[in-house]
Amino acid sequence: MKAIILAAGRGIRFGKMTEATPKCMLKLGVKSILHHQVDTLNNAGVQENVIVKGYLSNKIPSLGMREYINSDYANTNMLYSLFCAKKELYGDVIISYADVIYENALLNKLLEISTADINVVIDKDWKEYYQERFGNPFSEAESLILSPNHTILNIGESSPCTMNVQGQYIGLIRLNDNGCKLFKEYYEYLAGYCNEKWKFRGRSFKCLYMTDFLQILIDKGVTIKAIPVSNGWLEFDSVSDYKLAIKWHASGILKRFFRNDI
Repeated sequence: MKAIILAAGRGIRFGKMTEATPKCMLKLGVKSILHHQVDTLNNAGVQENVIVKGYLSNKIPSLGMREYINSDYANTNMLYSLFCAKKELYGDVIISYADVIYENALLNKLLEISTADINVVIDKDWKEYYQERFGNPFSEAESLILSPNHTILNIGESSPCTMNVQGQYIGLIRLNDNGCKLFKEYYEYLAGYCNEKWKFRGRSFKCLYMTDFLQILIDKGVTIKAIPVSNGWLEFDSVSDYKLAIKWHASGILKRFFRNDI
């Protein structure tokens, strides 16, 4: 099994904090966000780690990972970054955003119970964490609608009605070999089909979010399985996210949401 970590973006919401340091290299405790993630993957027995770099790539250590570069990181998004490492999409693959960390127990659950071609981790108990981050938990929530058997019907729409938020995507996906083939097949289809005027949710092909691509797959009839968890992860999407995690760590209350040692 391998993990592909997507670490190309600058994190413009961090402003001056990321002028000289990539977001994934900001420290929480004694280690960087990236180090926390790699340690969790290694502890779970993931044999190979791959990283896609872009912004300030020379400031991100390899940590024994194979490296790919998204040289167009300023004009693209997560999906494009993933396909900079297209040749790694075979076998059993974890796809992970570089600005999240997750507990050992959460990753182990994904490894133990994910049996579908495409498996997406969602937090069913997201509201308290979002309440602490944003005040109103629905202000930054995206749509996530599940079928009775926990397949995903809708994901990633902004400003959804509250009844259409049955969890939150955390930036962690697992593919088996057929899932990898489906990702490549539909990405290549889009690459050949889309022109400069084509948009999905207002975004061009090169700027598609990962959730956009998942929704396109769903609309084409591809089954995507939700792996539900209860907290156990942290996202660093803004300065306030980062400062809040540091505050929680210093005050000893971080374990409300994240129970790995920091």
